[in-house]
Amino acid sequence: MPLPQSFLDQFDEPFGFMDFASIGAMSIPARAGIGEMADAMSGSRGKLVPLVMERVETARRLGARLVGVPTEQVTTVPSTSAGLFAVAFGLAGGSVVVPETEFPANLYPWVRAAEAGRIDLRTFPVPEGRLTADLVARAVDARTTAVSLSYVDYRTGYRCDLPAIREAAGNALLVVDAVQGLGALRFSMEDVDVMVAGGHKWLRAGGGAGLLAVSERALERLRPTLTGWLGVGDPFDTSAPLPHPPLEGADRFVMGSAGFTAVAALCESLRTLQTVPMEYVEAAVLARSIAVEEEARRAGARVLSPWMNDDERSGIVSFTPAGGPSEDAYARLVGEGFSLTERNGMLRVAPHASTHPDAPAAMGKVLAG
Repeated sequence: MPLPQSFLDQFDEPFGFMDFASIGAMSIPARAGIGEMADAMSGSRGKLVPLVMERVETARRLGARLVGVPTEQVTTVPSTSAGLFAVAFGLAGGSVVVPETEFPANLYPWVRAAEAGRIDLRTFPVPEGRLTADLVARAVDARTTAVSLSYVDYRTGYRCDLPAIREAAGNALLVVDAVQGLGALRFSMEDVDVMVAGGHKWLRAGGGAGLLAVSERALERLRPTLTGWLGVGDPFDTSAPLPHPPLEGADRFVMGSAGFTAVAALCESLRTLQTVPMEYVEAAVLARSIAVEEEARRAGARVLSPWMNDDERSGIVSFTPAGGPSEDAYARLVGEGFSLTERNGMLRVAPHASTHPDAPAAMGKVLAG
């Protein structure tokens, strides 16, 4: 399943860039989208509202196609955190279950909602980095209104089994932070009630815009608590008594105006991504990450590998390098032109589908000294 060269030509990151789990290198079309919107916002094209709204609607439509729901069940959000806050404050009563190992972006919204008295927050440990359905089943009870977790663990790269977790969550809403998977791995809303993902990582759209998708069940249960002026009917009718009623679909969670240039970039990234089958992109991502793991092991590194098969893999590989502190190995790699992340004594490498096939081997040579 080779990716066509016409697709690969849309990306031009440096040979050693393998840091998509942090801030991903933007695609060429995304950068062009920003330029086009910035040029339009000079006033050269006249009225800007139609152009901005067209980009927002296109991003919604393309995002909906990517995750497999109708357009009205998707909206744009400024970030993963913003989408999760809208969901967290949309719940009222009951408990929300969250793994202890979550990145803080998927903890603070629930912490703040609990502090505001809207929910009770319950966390649970994830031994050996494997977030399995059994752990979720043991954590939920009759009072659980939502389970919130990451599709891919930001540290280990473990990809959880969403259908199995959906069953384990029972009647609770399943909220998924998909920022470490969307754009690199196949994702479906079939077993998910809420999906949130910023565009700055694997979607390669830069910062300031992402996607929020909701199931029909989530629309029925979540209150539009943080809805702003664009999340209501007839928002430009300022003569009618306020507040206006919330919109019916996912746009009811919109708080205010979108980041215009950011949405333009997201729009073009989504358009580019959908020129090839997503399974082709995933296959290339997994091939690169497997190569990274093999090279790290060959260099004597200790790899965090909680996965048991390729369905549990992602584009993230974390390891403790051999022969000295991680800071030293990181400095050598950066000095040789590689981009990656060093944190808490480990290196995290995250290649994408467009990463050069020879990059993992070149990284391995530097690690081996």
